[in-house]
Amino acid sequence: MCKNIIIVSQSHLCRNPRVLKEALALAGVGYHITILTAIYSDDLYREDLSLLAGQKIRYEIYSDLRQRNFRSFKARLIKRAALYMKKLGIESIYLLGYDAYRLKKTIALRRAGLYIMHQELATVIGSVLVKNQRVAFDMEDWYSEDLLSQAYKTRPIKLLKNAEKTAIETGAACYTTSIAMAKTMQSYYRTLRQPAVIYNSFNYTESIVRQPRQDILQLYWFSQTIGEGRGLEFFIKCMAESTTRCRLSLRGIVTEAYQANLSKLITAKDSIEFLPMLKNNEIQADMIKYDVGLALELEKPPNKYLTISNKLFHYMAAGLPVIASHTMGQLEIARQCPGLIFLYKQNQSHELIEILNIMGIKLQNNELTGLKRKMLEHYRSKFSWQIEVNKLVKLIKTIY
Repeated sequence: MCKNIIIVSQSHLCRNPRVLKEALALAGVGYHITILTAIYSDDLYREDLSLLAGQKIRYEIYSDLRQRNFRSFKARLIKRAALYMKKLGIESIYLLGYDAYRLKKTIALRRAGLYIMHQELATVIGSVLVKNQRVAFDMEDWYSEDLLSQAYKTRPIKLLKNAEKTAIETGAACYTTSIAMAKTMQSYYRTLRQPAVIYNSFNYTESIVRQPRQDILQLYWFSQTIGEGRGLEFFIKCMAESTTRCRLSLRGIVTEAYQANLSKLITAKDSIEFLPMLKNNEIQADMIKYDVGLALELEKPPNKYLTISNKLFHYMAAGLPVIASHTMGQLEIARQCPGLIFLYKQNQSHELIEILNIMGIKLQNNELTGLKRKMLEHYRSKFSWQIEVNKLVKLIKTIY
């Protein structure tokens, strides 16, 4: 008889690959999996369903904002009221997402032997549910430390911090995305337990190593949104001061105004292109066309400094050497990949310029192809999801 697990999230499956990977991994070893989440887009919902095609995984929706009806109007009205109450100093779970009450009610009606909580709203609800049920917490981020201070006005920080401490102390299991994050959260909350670590990596697949052009270094960065506060302006200015001729490819959603602002920073020797979003299952194959991946994470807020972004593992899985900012999360991986991840400290332009110049020399000396092959081998042997999934399955089997 299959054991039932409900994985609770609050976003489209195609926008949260960690939930999908976890569901597939646990279903693959015999668990009966239900994903419970919220949606808002017809296009993204169709993509969600395509990712689950042929899989024995239930996909249930507790909040559907696609339609402009009374239910969605009510959900938006409650969220607005919660924002007003926050101004009066009253925190509420309704600040963390739409239809929080409906999620609580739906969980109560869907009995399972184990609940795995993802993202903020589910973490807070799970911190209450843990008193009577077996609940695990996948802390994809340090939620209470994931935004800059000006955003605290609309965030229930105390609520989140209490939930995070409870998750670490009393969850059936609690795991996060980096050793740096796990150690810091344990120290911050002064818990006896330390979260386990499951890297948010991707499957290893045999990739064709493309021979780079020798006349231009092709740099690649991607995110769902291209905007300020992502380190792009600083990078482009350093790129302009390097001796290496570069082509910067940015993939994601961008406004015309911000696209124009970045284009103005490009000097005559370099070029920039803006590319549309791809489906999750198309990202990896597309990356092999480029030479170097960029992971330009900032030091603030603390979550950004401690986590390891998805893009870093995407680049590695595609065999791209990486230029990365010096954060604790990225340093953690760089130490395990000597000579393959090139770190620069925040706002230290001379360090980034030197790295770009070094990459230019490697390009001219036909060394990049060798670096790509080494990166693929390092990734296969140390970081691929095939390795991480074994850690995840072993962890879940110890509690259920």
